[in-house]
Amino acid sequence: MARANSALERLVKVPLHPLQKRALLSFIFNVGSGAFQRSTLRSKVNREEHKEVLPEFLKWIWAGSVRPRGLLRRRSEEAALYARGTSRQK
Repeated sequence: MARANSALERLVKVPLHPLQKRALLSFIFNVGSGAFQRSTLRSKVNREEHKEVLPEFLKWIWAGSVRPRGLLRRRSEEAALYARGTSRQK
């Protein structure tokens, strides 16, 4: 988790609500910092396009050519957590 936190601090340049940060940490921990760095999800976070970030989570539901239910559930939970932080952000 320390690596994920380090990547988040290095790659995200905008203020985040703690719930948004938790969602992104979970995502980075799961997909890796390199994938996050290259992702449209990160670009939209840095442009503060928070509502457009939510569908980006759901693009990361494949493990090779298989779509495991657990991965869909994880991404849905991360998106929901991010959304809760967005709704509380000033």
